[in-house]
Amino acid sequence: MLLLMACGPSATTEPTKPPAQPPATTAAQPTAAVAQPTATKPAAAPTTATAKKTVLRLPEGAKITNTMDPGISSGGNGLEQIQNMFEPLLYVDQISGELKAGQAEKWTISPDGVTYTFNLRAGLKWSDGQPLKAGDFEYAWKRVTDPATKSRYTQYFYPIKGAEAFNTGKGTAADMMVKATDDRTLVVTLERPAPFFLQIVAAWSAMPIRKDTIDKNGDKWTLNKDTYISNGHYRLVEWKPEQSMRVEKNPNYWGDNPGPDEIVWTLFEDPNAQAIKSYEAGELDHAQVVGPDIPRIRADAKLSKEVQKLARQGSNWIVLDTTNPPFNNIKVRQALNYALDKAKINQVVLKDGYFDAVSVVAPGVPGQVNANGIGYDAAKAKQLLADAGYPGGKGWPANVKYTYSSSSADNKAIGEAVQAIWKDTLGIDIVLEPLEAKAFDDWRTSRKNQPYGMYINGWGSDYEDPNNWYNLLFDSKGDFYYSHWKNAQFDQLIDAGLKELDVAKRKALYEQADKILNDESAYITVYHWGRFVVTKPGYTIPRFRVLGRVMGYLVKMPQ
Repeated sequence: MLLLMACGPSATTEPTKPPAQPPATTAAQPTAAVAQPTATKPAAAPTTATAKKTVLRLPEGAKITNTMDPGISSGGNGLEQIQNMFEPLLYVDQISGELKAGQAEKWTISPDGVTYTFNLRAGLKWSDGQPLKAGDFEYAWKRVTDPATKSRYTQYFYPIKGAEAFNTGKGTAADMMVKATDDRTLVVTLERPAPFFLQIVAAWSAMPIRKDTIDKNGDKWTLNKDTYISNGHYRLVEWKPEQSMRVEKNPNYWGDNPGPDEIVWTLFEDPNAQAIKSYEAGELDHAQVVGPDIPRIRADAKLSKEVQKLARQGSNWIVLDTTNPPFNNIKVRQALNYALDKAKINQVVLKDGYFDAVSVVAPGVPGQVNANGIGYDAAKAKQLLADAGYPGGKGWPANVKYTYSSSSADNKAIGEAVQAIWKDTLGIDIVLEPLEAKAFDDWRTSRKNQPYGMYINGWGSDYEDPNNWYNLLFDSKGDFYYSHWKNAQFDQLIDAGLKELDVAKRKALYEQADKILNDESAYITVYHWGRFVVTKPGYTIPRFRVLGRVMGYLVKMPQ
């Protein structure tokens, strides 16, 4: 899901991403008939206060734009806190990327691939000590699907039988086939097999929620420690809006938590500008570095030993309206793509803040192939533009706009760079159109049926499956970015990929689709996501390439 979602930005700013990421609902075939994971976290006695309390200090954006409600959040600011305080049935290991048992101790999949049975661990509790039951998951999942909730990830559960009908008013909650058959058993029936369904189960939208606190407190339930009842490694202690948030180890969590006793997030209006200053002042243990601070810190004798460049599985690209002239001509799109020296933009304009672009889909996603990408070739770009009827830029239409959100300094820098590069290389002019963030979101939403030139946006993996990219974003039936691009062969390949059970065959289908996607150049990738972080000596803070939030229980504190 988006310029989202993935998921979306974290404490410090990451590239923009749209706020929704529904899974494709195209028919699929069964996965392995049975899966039998085992518990991976040793049960331990509740943590008790120690003489020397350990505290991890992190930055976060002041505006929890997507709320602290797991059932509503689309990621971004607040997701790191949610992930530390809640746990779904399964979770993605933030070191290996493997799916592991969380609140469920095991699960089985029926031979036909449509019925999932999750068995919860014995003795699970909420942070206030109340028993956690399978019914809490049933309630949470149906609440996300209920249109009245206005969740941004409603369609996540569409693979469940009856979910789409419930969400669209054609069915009821009772018809949605997620059922707690007893306090420790949750049975889910899908419309059809979906190889990626366990990834959905591990997402934050699938975390349990307590019905009684929501019934009593409504949308205010997230605001204080007495009502924000959670089930993860940590629990809320204090939230001072736009100032700070403090959590402590949850003594009722089922497993061990070797992380710090407390995590304190300082909330910044502009984390990119402010967090690094606090870090250098000794007020934070970890922070992200962007823009001009990157070369400065790399050149600093002390700070250069504390900085790391980490992968973040995502891409930022220029989206072209492929039904609007001149971009309805594939040669024009390819000319612009070949003319763009992406490595130069990243390394010079963006101070090597990201990773050089190699293809539309980010490296590491099954199906993505580096060789399918469009590299820099100025001579070929000029020939393609001439073949398209614009030799040396002659006849190029006036007022071709490049629209971007002015909330990001990178967007402006990229816009100015591509404007200059295309002018120098191809002799064409484009007009930069900055819009305030809200205005940009409204403008982008309206592009579904409205013509435009181009805009910049991007996507980060919510889960590492080709479905999260090829099917969700580029299937012509979904057209998530409103590029209006359609290619029947591409659609057929990704539909076949969604149905294919054989891992190797499935990957090959997406690799064929990947080549078409790159060749057609409806999306011109500018860079792949990355992040520079600084960490105080003695701390070990893993950050996985997918989502990549700081998980307190994995943090090793100085001895």
